[in-house]
Amino acid sequence: MAYAGSAALGGAIYAHALTHPGCGDTGTTPTDVGIQGAQDVAYPTHDGGDPADRLTLRTWYLAPQNGVVIILLPGLGGGRDGMLREGAILARHGYGLLMTELRSCAHPEGQTTLGYYESEDLKEAVTWVLDQPGVEHVGVLGYSLGGVTATLGAAKDERIEAVVAEGGFYDLAADIVNEGSTSSLWKTIMFQSILVSFRLETGVDAHDVSPISAIDRISPRPLLLIYGELEAGETRPQEQLARAGEPKDLWIVPGAWHGGYLDVAAEEWEQRVVTFFDTAFNALEE
Repeated sequence: MAYAGSAALGGAIYAHALTHPGCGDTGTTPTDVGIQGAQDVAYPTHDGGDPADRLTLRTWYLAPQNGVVIILLPGLGGGRDGMLREGAILARHGYGLLMTELRSCAHPEGQTTLGYYESEDLKEAVTWVLDQPGVEHVGVLGYSLGGVTATLGAAKDERIEAVVAEGGFYDLAADIVNEGSTSSLWKTIMFQSILVSFRLETGVDAHDVSPISAIDRISPRPLLLIYGELEAGETRPQEQLARAGEPKDLWIVPGAWHGGYLDVAAEEWEQRVVTFFDTAFNALEE
């Protein structure tokens, strides 16, 4: 009995830490990476009809030179500075930017739903962006939890016209229970405790946070998946690619672990991502 209780307690502690990452904002600003002219703005989260229930997400907005804004979504606990390096590259090519924090930065307890409500927040971000002068099209680039959010959000919102998703898990429940591997009784109890605790913490069933179940709804809008070679065994990018509709592409970055894509292959990252967005949005103008 004590054995099972210990496993269940471990799962509950893990779930609380997972769902309360807080905010990793480092204080870096757009000007620190050469992005000039970005404005401090904010938009509300998607939390029902009562405005009093909504959080306020801080962001930086850079108006586009080409009519296209890319919404940048950071990883777990990411602040609005979490995708500044990527933003600087896109800005050099004329793209506008919405560099946003995720809801754990705005939540009083630093809570996240690992993509469920974050994908609803993304729809609010799209609405905000499309209300800005000179904006004709919107794309999304997300990393890790941001990649999950990009996939889930684009599956729901056809206004998002091109998606780059980096390093996201393929299915939250399967990831938690380490699906496909043999586990001891202690681990099995702990995994189930994490699933139950996740629902108690967030009000969300982890089985409903499943990019691989939603990814086919992005087509016919273009999708680019980016994963590091050293993380691909756990995140199953090939399975996601197979499930997605056309047009789609997958880049496995040689020698890269989770999040090290720019560190390992900065020039190729720029070439691939910029070409992807250029091709996607030029096709809309033809």
